[in-house]
Amino acid sequence: MNLFQIRTDTLLLYVWVLARVSGLVVSMPVLSGKAVPVRIKALIAVALAFLIEPVVLGNVSPPRLFSAWLGSLVTEFFVGVALGFSSYLVFAAVSFAGELAGVQVGFGLVDVINPLGLAEVPLLGTFQNSVAFLVFLASGTHEALIWALGRSYAVVPPGEGRFRTIFYEGYLGVFAHFMVLGITLAAPFLVGGIVLNLAMGFLSRMMPQMNLISVGFPVLVLGGLGLLILSLPFLGSVLEDSFFRMDETLGGILRLVGQHGG
Repeated sequence: MNLFQIRTDTLLLYVWVLARVSGLVVSMPVLSGKAVPVRIKALIAVALAFLIEPVVLGNVSPPRLFSAWLGSLVTEFFVGVALGFSSYLVFAAVSFAGELAGVQVGFGLVDVINPLGLAEVPLLGTFQNSVAFLVFLASGTHEALIWALGRSYAVVPPGEGRFRTIFYEGYLGVFAHFMVLGITLAAPFLVGGIVLNLAMGFLSRMMPQMNLISVGFPVLVLGGLGLLILSLPFLGSVLEDSFFRMDETLGGILRLVGQHGG
């Protein structure tokens, strides 16, 4: 094998690695947001691929057919997306909880820009997303994602990933888990909102002359703020547990991608 062939294989392998890394970068929390410039995302992807390539070099070789190599790039990209989006689902669950809770306690009328995604979300959801972002960094989940990316090449070597029926069935289970997480985070507000609304209903029956709109809405908002303060320890502990389990979740997804049966 001549020097030109070695350099060509190295370049093709680097682009192979870059495809999976790029999939992770464009789908993981924080980096996937519009607030992060595209150039910064590209720079991070290129740097990570440069660091990971020596781990892969020598263990695999790119396909000889260019069409096969090009097709495998798409698969590699979506392997990275599967990893990154799995961690992003925690933030999606928090946003879902904010939507449910905000409507229940009177915050649903106020939308603000979410700094992580530059999309309009309820005020309560934005605050909870900010808490989730701090827990995400404090728990070292961003580091766990990078480690999972490095380990993914041992479980799913480049070109060996397969998105078969068993993967989609397993990923639906991941979606269901985070849907339950969102409802769990919203539960204190859902229950508290029902109690507050029932109390206001009883007051309106006992005092028909009371202006329910002018009095009830501030009471509902104040009750929501009280629930928010009381639920912060619960929110932090649930998010911390979810992020600490992320390594297990990512490992399960990689095993699903690496299974060639089904």
